[in-house]
Amino acid sequence: MDFAKYAAYRVTDFLADDDFIDGVLQPTAQTALFWSRLAERYPAQQANLAQAAAILRSYRQQDTFADATIQDELWQRIAAEVGPAMLVAARLRARRWPTVLRVAAAVIPLGVGSFAFWYSQDQQVRTAYGEIKTVDLADGTQVVLNGNSSLTYQRGWGHRTRQVWLRGEGFFRVAHLNQDTAQVQPGERFVVHCRGLNVEVLGTTFNVNDRPGKVNVGLVTGKIRLTTALPNQPPTALTLAPGDYVEYAARRISAPRRLAHPEHLTTWSRRQFSFTNARLGDILKTLQDAYGYQVTYAHPEAANLQIEGEINVAGVAELLETVSASLHVRIAQQGHHLVVN
Repeated sequence: MDFAKYAAYRVTDFLADDDFIDGVLQPTAQTALFWSRLAERYPAQQANLAQAAAILRSYRQQDTFADATIQDELWQRIAAEVGPAMLVAARLRARRWPTVLRVAAAVIPLGVGSFAFWYSQDQQVRTAYGEIKTVDLADGTQVVLNGNSSLTYQRGWGHRTRQVWLRGEGFFRVAHLNQDTAQVQPGERFVVHCRGLNVEVLGTTFNVNDRPGKVNVGLVTGKIRLTTALPNQPPTALTLAPGDYVEYAARRISAPRRLAHPEHLTTWSRRQFSFTNARLGDILKTLQDAYGYQVTYAHPEAANLQIEGEINVAGVAELLETVSASLHVRIAQQGHHLVVN
C-alpha cells in the first residue's frame, strides 16, 4: 500500500477505504506496522485515523439493532460528533459493511493520539509456518491454530458478545454458557468472523479453514449457524448439523455435503494428515498454506491426479512418500521447495 495516497484523507475517506477497514477489523502484524508508520509519517492524520478506527471499533463491539428508529437516533448522535457531511458518506459506506458492524453505538472520539496505541487494544495470537498453538480464552473456549494462522479478539474479551476474527485454520471447542437455546443472551453468543462469513455457535466443536479464495467449515459436534451480509445482496443463513461440511467462495455458501468421518477434520491438530479421494493439488496446497512450502509442477496437469480412498499418515515426509507411491510421481524436495515431476 502507498503512504502518499492517505496524506490528505478525511475520516470519511478512511471509512470508505477497504484496506483501512480490513486492517482495523482483520488485523495482521503487517497491516498494524503499515498504519503505525503512516501515523508517524503524517502526524496531522493521527486524529482522523483514530476517529475512523473508533467508529469501526464501536460498531464491532455492540449489538445489532434492527429497529429503524433506534438506528436513526444512532446516526444523529454520530452526526453530532463527525458533522453532517461526514455522516452522509459514513452512512452510505455503512450499507456495505457486514450486518454485525451496523450496530447501535455512539461514536466515542479518541482525540489526537497515537493510532498505534489504539491498535494495540486488539489481542492477536499468530502461528508461524508449521507451528500449532493452543489458545485458551477467558470463558473456557479452546482454539487450536494451525500453521500460518491468526486469531484476533478484543482486550476484555467475553464481557459482551464473544467474537473472534480468524485468518488461516482453527479448531474450536466452544464453552457452552447458555441453558436455553431459544433465549440466547448477548454474552452467550460466540461468533467467528472470516472473510465475510460469520460462524455463530452456542456450544460445539468445529473446524474453520480460511485460506485465500475460500473458507471451509466442518461441524464435528453440536450446532452452528453460518451467515453472510454482503453489499447489495440479501443476508443468507444456513444451519449445519454434525458431519456437515460447506465451502464459502465467490461470496456464496455451497450446499452442505456429509462427511463420513467428520473427526478427520481435526487430524492436523495432532500433526497428522487425512484425505479422502483427494487431488494432488489439494494435498500439496495444504503444505503450502500451513507449512510454507513452494510447489512447482513440471507438468501442471499433474495437480489434477486423484488418489482414490483414504490417506491417514503422520508427518510431511510420510505424506510425500505415500503420494509419490500412489500416483507414481516423483516429488523432489529442496528445503521447503517441492518439484513434482
